[in-house]
Amino acid sequence: MVELFISSSLHEKAQRTVETINELQSSWPGQVVLGASTVSIYDCFPFLFAEAFSSIAEVDLNRFAVAARLYASSIFLHDKLFDLTAEQASTAHLGPVNALRILAMQFEAYRQLHELFPQHSAFWQDLHCYLSHFTRACVEEQKFVAGGRAWRELSEDLALDIARGKNGIARATVAGLAALEGKRTALQPLNQAIDGYNVARQMLDDLCDWKEDLKSGIPSLLLARVLDQSPVGLTDEEQARLILAVGREIFYGGHAKYLMELALGLLDEAGRVTAEWPSLGWRKVHADLRHECTLFLQDLHRIVGENLRRVGTQQSFDLKLPSPLSAWQELAWRGLGYIMEQWHLGFGEARHVMEFPPELGFNGPQYQRGDVFQRALIADILCDANEMLDDKLRPILENEICYLLSRRDPGHCGWKYFPELQELPADADDLGQIMQVLWRVGSHEEIDKYCMGPLSIFEENCHPDGSYETWIIPKSDRTRAQSREADFVRTMWGTGADPEVIANLLYALALLDRDRFCQQIARGVKYLQGQQSQEGYWRSGWYHGPYYGTYVCLRLFFRVSPEVDAIQIAADFLRRRQNKDGGWGSEESSNALDTSLALSALAIVQGTRFAAPQNCYAATAGLAFLVGCRNGDGSWPKSEFIRMDTGRATGAASTILSYGSQTVTTGFVVKAALAWHGLVQGGDASSSGLLCGVSDVT
Repeated sequence: MVELFISSSLHEKAQRTVETINELQSSWPGQVVLGASTVSIYDCFPFLFAEAFSSIAEVDLNRFAVAARLYASSIFLHDKLFDLTAEQASTAHLGPVNALRILAMQFEAYRQLHELFPQHSAFWQDLHCYLSHFTRACVEEQKFVAGGRAWRELSEDLALDIARGKNGIARATVAGLAALEGKRTALQPLNQAIDGYNVARQMLDDLCDWKEDLKSGIPSLLLARVLDQSPVGLTDEEQARLILAVGREIFYGGHAKYLMELALGLLDEAGRVTAEWPSLGWRKVHADLRHECTLFLQDLHRIVGENLRRVGTQQSFDLKLPSPLSAWQELAWRGLGYIMEQWHLGFGEARHVMEFPPELGFNGPQYQRGDVFQRALIADILCDANEMLDDKLRPILENEICYLLSRRDPGHCGWKYFPELQELPADADDLGQIMQVLWRVGSHEEIDKYCMGPLSIFEENCHPDGSYETWIIPKSDRTRAQSREADFVRTMWGTGADPEVIANLLYALALLDRDRFCQQIARGVKYLQGQQSQEGYWRSGWYHGPYYGTYVCLRLFFRVSPEVDAIQIAADFLRRRQNKDGGWGSEESSNALDTSLALSALAIVQGTRFAAPQNCYAATAGLAFLVGCRNGDGSWPKSEFIRMDTGRATGAASTILSYGSQTVTTGFVVKAALAWHGLVQGGDASSSGLLCGVSDVT
């Protein structure tokens, strides 16, 4: 079960439970924690069924809520000890203490229960029955986890029985309430409602967590419909291929649809059996889950349909690459082969799917998809390759241009990161990236037709220091839709300048017509020079780490101000932050994305008066790192790329939402490799020793 919104009246009851458990805590060691860190619906769980048991005294309900919360916490902690997940491995050192916490929680729960129920109460027989079902379910599940039973033996009936059993301790809540009131007429329908909810929640969780379950070898009805046996002993490459194949079968083979329809059927029946208590708090819990499953099913139908239509209309294209002329080009060609495979698949892996729940004020589909920015980035990288392939990629690029133009915001402000999210404005980052691609493929008429209007709005939002707002919203004469977007900018997305966005759009202007936009470029460059950190990098408002912002700022300076000292300062920073393994990344952990961004930035430096042999030596080590971490299919592992600070608008502590893509990471590797190949072939790097030993790296 997930955490749910608690009404003010329930919150007061939950708070009383928390306070009582805190009092009990004083008799136990500090490490043996009884309570949860936050107030939740589990602290007032029995009150969700209070309408069906109206004669129970408040004092008994309060005591029972304490016992229910303690027992529920012990079961949750038990599941963490049992599950074979990455979280379990990372918290293995807490295992002994957590086992003691389970003992303490259950002791205190039984102490409360014995005060409420006499020895011969029917409650104890009910609790024994539910615990027996729980233990049998855990034992059965472990047989599949441990390999004692093949996944093909996990029938639907058995899977549903395990789900009911593992979540069935919640039935003890209703059994206790029935015993306290002395009537059992509500026991059967409410238990059926609890089982229906728990199984439906399990179905949805299995859909959301199928990748983690597959990696951990945890069976589910969903995975058992696709695989006969738990996968064991796979290499990283084999596991990646299996995940791709299983994902296609789950969503395109109808299994996801089947599970959601099964969940909705169970919830409908649960709603029917509780209809005689229309104000029952548990009915609201059911309704929320039903709404969530309905939206998931709607989004599933829409996304799968769009993908099938897109793949069905995708043209065939066969690219034969020439023999590589350097180790750098060999690296690029391998990555390009993977990107071409993804193009035939519609770049589905690069798509960003994110949830925008209606309870936060969002309209439209709950799950939004965005791939405009990603495909514009990839198209730019394909332009790099196209220049070395005598325009052989022209059909691909024209196809991508058509797609990007089709995703333009109908409000005439440019492009949105999530095109169908009504509350999200168009932004300068998407506009700048698409303008670059249009310019590179020679679509100048399309720039005039589709980009000049948004650009004029962008220029309206200039600050005195030469910076610009990221969001493209008119200052006046806004439509109702634009006013809504502005409201969400103020309350959720946040205002203010982002250096990497400004650098990206100004670079597009420099490509388009440097003289025409000289004033905007000059003001922006001055602003960006002032934003360089003392260490030498540029921060990013929407990207992880210091390397993307540094790369796009250096790219702009190379185009318009190649003499500025900021380039040298950035080069020193990049060389200083290289790790011992030759790569770049967070602290001492290197990854392919940060490495390729740093290499692209150093390649830019090599085209200026700040070129130095040290940059070439750093590049050689970076090449070796990229060769070493490459996947067998020519790709590189996904790295976190885009970040969204949910507290950006308010400045409060918040959650950072992230996006990364194997395709995007591979694309940046290709870009860096082609840049250094160009330096090698042009002779700009050979005298500095870049060629020494490079041919032996692979």
